[in-house]
Amino acid sequence: MTKTTSTQVAPVFQTSGRYYMVLFLLWPFLAFITALINYNQKESRKVVYFFLIYYGLSFVIGELGMDAEGYAAGLKYAARIPTSEFFSIFGGLYSESKLDVVEPFVTFIVSRFTTSHGVLFAVWAAIFGYFYLKSINLLHDDYQKNPGWNSQIFLIFFFMIIPITAVSGVRMTIAAWIFFYGAYHVILYRKAGYLLLALSASLMHWSFLTANAILLIYFFAGNRNFIYLPLVALSFIRPRLIAPLFQSLALMSGEGIQNRYEGYSSEGYIEGIEQAAEGASWFLNLSNNLAFYYVLVVLLLIQLINRKQMKDAADMNLFSFLLIFLAFVNFGMVIPTFGGRFQLVFMLFATLYIFRYSLKMSNRGLDLITWAGLFPMALYSAVVFRVGLESINVWIFSPVFGVPLLAPALSIAEFLFS
Repeated sequence: MTKTTSTQVAPVFQTSGRYYMVLFLLWPFLAFITALINYNQKESRKVVYFFLIYYGLSFVIGELGMDAEGYAAGLKYAARIPTSEFFSIFGGLYSESKLDVVEPFVTFIVSRFTTSHGVLFAVWAAIFGYFYLKSINLLHDDYQKNPGWNSQIFLIFFFMIIPITAVSGVRMTIAAWIFFYGAYHVILYRKAGYLLLALSASLMHWSFLTANAILLIYFFAGNRNFIYLPLVALSFIRPRLIAPLFQSLALMSGEGIQNRYEGYSSEGYIEGIEQAAEGASWFLNLSNNLAFYYVLVVLLLIQLINRKQMKDAADMNLFSFLLIFLAFVNFGMVIPTFGGRFQLVFMLFATLYIFRYSLKMSNRGLDLITWAGLFPMALYSAVVFRVGLESINVWIFSPVFGVPLLAPALSIAEFLFS
């Protein structure tokens, strides 16, 4: 998202959403680009949202692997389930097979009308896109008050951490944005009503029960940095220290959560994840690690060198939450997929903090912190973009709405690299 600029096209489409609608029908991608240029307008944001849904509608499974294929297969399976079993989804909320109620519920509803995975992913893109853009708008609206190169770069990196193409993972990625949007208001502005929204992420992915537990602890404990800082240090030194606590909590939480926890924490599963990580391309691991440790170093530098700039109540709240959440992430790293997933959520909040810091700095040019982050942020974004090419239909860039739905499915990755 960039600062509004004047073009020959933009003034025409500023007058009414009807022009956007016509352009979207004639050439969806051009309407999307025009909307990005004029993103501060309400109508433009709607067009961006509709294009994200259009991406889901034209979704290509390709080489994405188990997640996307599993959801597509689940849709076909759900189509064979009688409608009379609709309420059994809720009855199985804490059962072994139906712990995350939103995914089977949505899949069941869509299966009443179609078995097309495109329709299912359009629904997921609509849910993902709503919280994704709502979260981006929080930062973008602040950016508009004091635009600059530094804040713009961190804004771009923010929405690349878990981009729309990550919707292929459905449960975890949608839950991440729901949690972020709810927790943002709880952490920065102490709005207790948003706790319910953050808690609802647990219905999308069960593991967010733990993230919400951390959020609740922070909400009631407040900014207790003298406790959180030693916890962070301990989490780097002895990350396995509270593993028995995780196990005890799982045992007390019911059969469904216990079974899920045992599945994620089993030696066989962990070994499989570690082997998969070893077999992954070197730049995949490097991009994640570089980006993560870059934001950690920047957080440390801000506190050591220029902490006085972050004395607003919202900034101090956010930093305290970052401390306790970082400790949670590090302790959770004993289960690779668990800690790794919440590492991305931590990066969302950490990038938000750095973004807010950059808004307070001089806008005359890139500062040293931004220069140092160009490579790790660019590498991470490039890797995420490359993975996303597997699901982006090449026909989505063509004129006339609906072409990707009629033409043979062809991902950008397949078009470029096959």
